Amino acid sequence: MKLLNDEQVSRFIVDGFVRVQPEVKPSVHAEVDRLLRVAEEQEYHYGNNIISRVPVIWEVLRSPSVAGALTSLLGPNYYVHPHRAIHTSRPVEDKSAVYDEDFNGPPMGKGSRAGSGWHQDAQSPLSRARHHLPKYLIGFYFPHSTPPEMGPTRFQAGSYLYSHPVEPSGVVLPKDIEAGAFYLLHFDTVHAGWPNRTDASRYMVKFVFARTTIPEQPYWNAEDREWHKPNDALAEYDAPDAWKFIWNWMHGNGVTENGKPHTGSSISFDDLNGNNQQQRLQATYGLAKTDNVSKFIDRLRHLQGSNAHERRLHVNSEGKPIPRDDTRDNGRRWNERAIVMDDAAYALTAVGSDAVDPLCSLLESQDPWVLINAAFALGELGFGASKALPNLSKLLAHPAQQVVRQALDAIGSIARGIDCTLPAIDELLTSTREAWEQPEVMRGWTGVDQIRMNAVSALLNAINYPQNDLEAIERMFVKSLKDRNGYVGAIACEGLTRLNTPSSMKTAMQFLSDRRFDESVTLRKPF
Repeated sequence: MKLLNDEQVSRFIVDGFVRVQPEVKPSVHAEVDRLLRVAEEQEYHYGNNIISRVPVIWEVLRSPSVAGALTSLLGPNYYVHPHRAIHTSRPVEDKSAVYDEDFNGPPMGKGSRAGSGWHQDAQSPLSRARHHLPKYLIGFYFPHSTPPEMGPTRFQAGSYLYSHPVEPSGVVLPKDIEAGAFYLLHFDTVHAGWPNRTDASRYMVKFVFARTTIPEQPYWNAEDREWHKPNDALAEYDAPDAWKFIWNWMHGNGVTENGKPHTGSSISFDDLNGNNQQQRLQATYGLAKTDNVSKFIDRLRHLQGSNAHERRLHVNSEGKPIPRDDTRDNGRRWNERAIVMDDAAYALTAVGSDAVDPLCSLLESQDPWVLINAAFALGELGFGASKALPNLSKLLAHPAQQVVRQALDAIGSIARGIDCTLPAIDELLTSTREAWEQPEVMRGWTGVDQIRMNAVSALLNAINYPQNDLEAIERMFVKSLKDRNGYVGAIACEGLTRLNTPSSMKTAMQFLSDRRFDESVTLRKPF
């Protein structure tokens, strides 16, 4: 593998992306490009199944530079998430139209599958919290040369720390995308499509990668322990305390106090949750110290009664709510796009171990939004929050599926020593509640779908630690293979292969053999 160096990792922390070039023959990218065009233009849209149709893509994902960058940023046990997407940009009719690179929502060609409005991605199938720490990455793979006039995806440097898209800054419209270019971005990076002013369609494949372990050491070619902002950073704002915290966390320093915060006269608690992203980040991380824990805890406690765990929905022409979130006010509340927690929750994460006991006390709250924020912060604290596991386990019986989902995320982030939670997780993999079976989004996904996906994801993280009951976890993976949600079965199968016991491998191989996909079969050649 070709691991990143300190400079590349620090640039990723500031700008939110890194670009690598896979070490494969040019013919591999040409074959991917050809097969994508056949699939999209002569067959149908494969979506999550595109790698089964074009399995040569795995050569790109396993190349030394791509695998090395993923290991550097997510740790050696990262997971290639089952969600994939083909982003297609069709030629526009008016090729003479010119737009500034930061323009929001330029027209795209008819039939494009690439939104041109600035946005932060939603999750799949349903939402999860936005993390400042690198827990999830997006991969953008361009199999063919993509000059600016062909409409490469653009993005905003450093914007993964935003609570929502704001006035564009640090806009990057790649100018020199050669065949095979692979971009890794923090999942929450603001990005957008760009008009294709050529005569040929542009293709890009999007991937999602997930961390399964909390870092206990740096996993790149680390030489300098001290944080240094790179000289040629593209982000147009400063977030020195946030950057330093992330750097320290990636070095395995995740639950100790965040050094000496940058305390300037301009920092104020009033800036928390504000629309000025630089000021809110300065307040969130600049005030993250032990002396302020009680103030942050009080802020979370005072969220009680806000009903922010309830969604605000669009209404149809008849005035009836439909399962699509109305997020136009950028409010911090539960939605099925992505959840931005209160800045106090992010700040308590940065404080470290001194925040664990106060956060545990919030798990006694009766308010779902308070519970969700407290569970999120404890999950971000990782191993140091293991004493919260019994209380997090109790939340798995909560009537609100939002609370259950966030508690599962927290358990999965802590991951080590979670045996006390396994009986409750096991029950969630088979039981259901009528209220959780209602479609949460227009595509039909339900709360049960996401609960079970979160559950097997937590178990996937847990098998990295042999002190957990791996036999019980194997039984739960087997139980999950035939879940109606394909994501659940995919993650469970990955868990069985990683367990690598005779029984788990036999079960996984049978599961995969039963679902073997013949990529040579097409509409023109059905057998």
